[in-house]
Amino acid sequence: MTATRQLIEKYLQGWNETDPLRRRTLIEDVYAEHAAYVDPMVEARGWEAIDATIAAVQNMFPGHLFRLAGEVDAHHDIARFHWHLAEPGAADPLVIGFDVVVLDYGRIRQVHGFLDKVPMAA
Repeated sequence: MTATRQLIEKYLQGWNETDPLRRRTLIEDVYAEHAAYVDPMVEARGWEAIDATIAAVQNMFPGHLFRLAGEVDAHHDIARFHWHLAEPGAADPLVIGFDVVVLDYGRIRQVHGFLDKVPMAA
């Protein structure tokens, strides 16, 4: 397993971590201090904002888990990968996404997120 894949798996682990202290430790391990996360629904800069974003997503989708969906494709300081968000044991993911990350000395400096499948509003 490559170091980049390990970092991406730890990144997703942070999105799944519901304990605030453990989640914050993962965030500080994975992201550069002033990292930026952007997707069509949010823009977050820095550890505090990224932590708040993850907590909000967990609140919106309680019990759901993120998982890597395929391989991590990487070169130089850039990686891309697909992910799924689903309830454990679900046949189909509720949300499907694609992230591109820019790395900085083994940590994530920027995340550019894309949403391929999102649930319909009730």
